[in-house]
Amino acid sequence: MNEAKRSIPFIVATAGHVDHGKSALVKTLTQEDPDRLPEEKRRGITIDLGFAQWLLRDPENPSTQYDLGIVDVPGHEDFVKNMISGVGAVDLGLLVVAADDGWMPQTEEHFQILEYLAVPNLIVVMTKSDLAEGEADFVMEMIREELKATRFEEAPIIATSTKTHEGFDALGNAVSDILKRQPAHLDLGKPRLPVDRCFSVKGMGTVVTGTLIGAPFTTDQSVCVQPGNLQTKIRSIQHHHAQQEAAAPGMRTALNLPGTTLRKEHAFTNTSVGRGQVVTIDGLGENTTCLDAIMERTSRFDKPGNPINGCIKSGTRIRVHIGSDNIPGRIHFSNHEPMPPGSRAAARIRLERPMFAVEGDRFVLRDWSQQGTLGGGRIWDADSSHRKLSHLEQQTYLNHLSASSGDAHDYLRARLARDHGIQLDTFAAKGQWTAKQLAREAAKLVKAKQAIKRSDWLLDTKWWNTNLTVMADHVILFHQTHPDKPGIPLETLRREFGTLLPSLDLLPMVLRELGKEHAIEQAGECLCHQSHSVTLPDRLAPLADQILKELSQTPNEPPARKHYDTSQDAGDAIRCLIRMNKVVEIGTDLLVLQSVHEDYLHKIKNHLTTQGPSTVSSLRQVLEIPRRIAIPLLEKLDKEGQTIREGDLRKWKAI
Repeated sequence: MNEAKRSIPFIVATAGHVDHGKSALVKTLTQEDPDRLPEEKRRGITIDLGFAQWLLRDPENPSTQYDLGIVDVPGHEDFVKNMISGVGAVDLGLLVVAADDGWMPQTEEHFQILEYLAVPNLIVVMTKSDLAEGEADFVMEMIREELKATRFEEAPIIATSTKTHEGFDALGNAVSDILKRQPAHLDLGKPRLPVDRCFSVKGMGTVVTGTLIGAPFTTDQSVCVQPGNLQTKIRSIQHHHAQQEAAAPGMRTALNLPGTTLRKEHAFTNTSVGRGQVVTIDGLGENTTCLDAIMERTSRFDKPGNPINGCIKSGTRIRVHIGSDNIPGRIHFSNHEPMPPGSRAAARIRLERPMFAVEGDRFVLRDWSQQGTLGGGRIWDADSSHRKLSHLEQQTYLNHLSASSGDAHDYLRARLARDHGIQLDTFAAKGQWTAKQLAREAAKLVKAKQAIKRSDWLLDTKWWNTNLTVMADHVILFHQTHPDKPGIPLETLRREFGTLLPSLDLLPMVLRELGKEHAIEQAGECLCHQSHSVTLPDRLAPLADQILKELSQTPNEPPARKHYDTSQDAGDAIRCLIRMNKVVEIGTDLLVLQSVHEDYLHKIKNHLTTQGPSTVSSLRQVLEIPRRIAIPLLEKLDKEGQTIREGDLRKWKAI
């Protein structure tokens, strides 16, 4: 046969009850024995995950080859935790049911796990058909009955026998037919490899294996191992024992990570690595001990294999299986009501140690004693420790996602409604979706006028416009209650409205929009409406009139400021006159009329531009004012840049 021109990687996993022939099926398909442990060979059962490669040609298009990494899982009830660690990133499940045994307890539990993890495709492989004794059709009917009212009720059922080799061509054709319709793994720029095996090789050091998703890995690439934030790089890569320069998403992948050691169970250090951790890149996902999710429980708890068939109480101790990890914790429901079978609920899970999670990831929940599978779910807030589950906004967010398909559009829309503003560049690192996917969905929301784009922020239109209006009204109300002040202090607005903003980085945008849409402008450290002018409150009018009268009586020899500033109201009247440009402060201790100050300025300019640089003494004589006024007046003009001092002389700024 000619060499295939195109090789597409996918992951296939077995599932099913103990001793139903999963490993024998894999060995027949691949000519590799997936049972690698001496104890497995001695006992004749699979204990831990096994792996093999199946290169399958598309019968209708021989130039296309499917590079299938097969994960063989244990079927015994004691090793379900190992089974789950191998099926977290599967394109096709092979649910194995022995013809002489039928649908058994672990068949049911494994089937539920595949459903909870949303495995996209399933083929039921009826093994040992040579032992059916004429009952093969009946067994297939019973299997079909079990599949009713599930996502997989139309799944193919293929009868096989490793002894007679019956059905293997049909199985290959069925696998090929499904995978030609299954989208190939994309480069999302978010590589993750959940570690399911970790061992040391003499002369190489630590090697980890897993199923790569999200993006390729290349040799010499810098990576980190989470949780633990272990920084390392990839020295070499293998794919089914073959050396590679790069590994693509959808491949079974082995990575040699220099400078790392084998981790003792759950003893995370900055150099050790083991099963349950994830090889990824900096900036992706969260290391969390508190997450919010939508939980679901099947209604199939009357089936064999469900020792846990009652309600889950809030506060129950559980185990969370995600990727290849298995973390103890407790589950809490917002209404504190028990969760019955056949229901969905928003839940908070508090973990006993850190877990690496990306929003949108699916998980399986089992009871603390590992006797049964309680349900499954999807993470929608990977770090919810700073929010209360009972808060309306968090409940609305989770309920929206519970009622949706949970795609990029639903995720972005629900998050925008909760947070009001999203910084797209950093937000993309939290979830499964790429920045491009989120930008595309953001553009749809903007087009529908549900959101507006400001710089790298996406803002909820209704929330943004409402709060701008509220802030503008707040400024106008301040003018009405404080007509003697130029505007509301910016710090007051920041303090009163800053908590409403997703980030204070948005404040400059808020100020620009207030000016553009509401004629609110910034004047120094204040915000004011463009139409606002300072006016005297009635209670201050008599005091202001008296101050102006006294200043006009001795314009060139005004008394010290403290002469007028004798009470709170007097001080308010002085500040109001200054804001109204009727009085000018000279230094900290003098006040002069605005008209007098303008006359001083005119005379100084005329003298310096005609006579040249002059001393304080000559300028004082021109102005006919005492030294106690001349010195602070000229220092004020120096500070404002009207005059320039050079030694004892001053010149006009234009000279």
